[in-house]
Amino acid sequence: MMSKAHIAVGMAAAVAIAQTGSVESCVAAVVGGSVGGIIADCDIHPSRAHKDALIGRLIVVGIAVVALLADRYANAGLCDYLVAHLGVPLLAGIALFAVLTFAGGHTDHRSFTHSLVAMAAFCAAVYLACAPLLPFFAVGYASHLALDIVNKQGIQLFWPLHKEVSLGLCKAKGMANTVVMIAGFAAAVLLLAYKLGLIALVI
Repeated sequence: MMSKAHIAVGMAAAVAIAQTGSVESCVAAVVGGSVGGIIADCDIHPSRAHKDALIGRLIVVGIAVVALLADRYANAGLCDYLVAHLGVPLLAGIALFAVLTFAGGHTDHRSFTHSLVAMAAFCAAVYLACAPLLPFFAVGYASHLALDIVNKQGIQLFWPLHKEVSLGLCKAKGMANTVVMIAGFAAAVLLLAYKLGLIALVI
């Protein structure tokens, strides 16, 4: 799938597990889910030939900034958590995340960063940097791997083994990607509104 579809599904999955009525949990879900949903594609160089990768990263930065500003405005607590936990663990987590992202950028697409090993390493970095983001980041990352397994082009899920895992149901681009993206963003918005008590979902 393409970047926007990964972001949408990552956010929707993360918001789905957010604590109902908690602004902090919802903010963490939006940030963690969107970043987790796209970080595996740090192995794509955002060149002119891969504008989708650059657009996706800009969207995630925008989402994170807006979410954190909302957290600050509502005094929800996530920003306060980061300030209160400034120190070696946070810096170590940021450094590890940066190293993993840099290393991922120098690997083949759908190899290292699309593996369970990379997911565990990135999750460790997020835990050190900001523990409240961890479950949402992990769900977002898992959603990325799950979506890419559906594609005809496989991923090296069990890297360093080179065997690719693929269900071969669709291509990364096309109608399936568009449907997933629209459904993901719609689900994310509806779930967020429900979790914040803005609407009532009838099931």
